[in-house]
Amino acid sequence: MLVIYSKDFSLHNDPNNIENAMRLRVIEKAIKQLKPKIKKPSSISKRIIKYIELAHDKEYVYHIREFFHEAYKKNKIIYIDGDTYISPLTWKSAYKSVMGVIRAINLIDKYNKVFVPTRPPGHHAGRFGIANTISQGFCIFNNVAIGALYAKNKEFNKILILDIDLHHGNGTEDIIRNIENIYYISLHSKYIYPGTGMESYDNIYNFPLEPQTTDTEYMKILENKVSKLISSIDPNLILVSLGFDTHMRDPLSTFNVTFRSYKRIFDILRSYRVVYILEGGYNLNVLYRGTRLLIKTNQF
Repeated sequence: MLVIYSKDFSLHNDPNNIENAMRLRVIEKAIKQLKPKIKKPSSISKRIIKYIELAHDKEYVYHIREFFHEAYKKNKIIYIDGDTYISPLTWKSAYKSVMGVIRAINLIDKYNKVFVPTRPPGHHAGRFGIANTISQGFCIFNNVAIGALYAKNKEFNKILILDIDLHHGNGTEDIIRNIENIYYISLHSKYIYPGTGMESYDNIYNFPLEPQTTDTEYMKILENKVSKLISSIDPNLILVSLGFDTHMRDPLSTFNVTFRSYKRIFDILRSYRVVYILEGGYNLNVLYRGTRLLIKTNQF
């Protein structure tokens, strides 16, 4: 397994927000211990805006860049909604994360499995930012959607996004719905933010699960529905929105799911080319152990 990592991913930071730079510190600890192959994201270039605008409206990107400039120039944290902040160096984390995903796709044929611990997360950011809800849920640019659309331009002819974050990826669905040869599967909790993802249609396959879902129930859905659906789609690239907040020890989790379910997901995906892209997960021990599990499962 290849890990694409940069310390710049941790420059996006508000220590008073649950989505802060400490998340990357424990992931980095796990990476250093297991010593997978590591590469840095490509350098930020003028092409970065073209990559981002594959998924996001030009006006949205313009406004975010204005916020980046203001936060950097005034050296302060700006909240663009009730959950989502931009700190003075968020611009660098966000751009480097996008470049990390782009490099992962460019290298996937060589490495087969790649992990990019992107920050800020992305799957709640829609084409115009907020998508059918009250906030962007910590997200700025939708890394996984950008990656999928970039891969489509690179002539990957069947691309699957598998979202295993606790929360529905409303932004991802907003961006890729009805796009030919890109498919979206999400397993997420009912009755919580963002309140979307209750129905399936066209290229969108949503599996809203009850609170208190256990490993047994979660893996039953994996085996009986999700795994079979993945086989029927037969993608030549899978992008995983990897949220560790599904784990029962996460402070936001509504589930009774453990690492058994994560291990089963990683095992199901072993025969595919997969880029794992970090989304949620706010228990530092779960992030650390989950990263170790991901790397160890894919060290072959």
